[in-house]
Amino acid sequence: MRTPAGPRRAEVRDVAAARAGQVNTVAARTDRVDVDALLIRPDGCVAWGLPTRQDLDASTLVRALGTGSGQPP
Repeated sequence: MRTPAGPRRAEVRDVAAARAGQVNTVAARTDRVDVDALLIRPDGCVAWGLPTRQDLDASTLVRALGTGSGQPP
């Protein structure tokens, strides 16, 4: 998402790039400013989120990406 905390998006994109065959990244504009990034499962449920102004803990995103994918985190 494009938010005032934009640089975090690059970090999220870097983590997701390692799983490029499994994850599609999408940049979207929103009026919501309480979240910088979301991982949405194919069934539409939110699997992970990065609240605005919170530092990225990449390990939580890596775990969420690995959950249900059949691949180790």
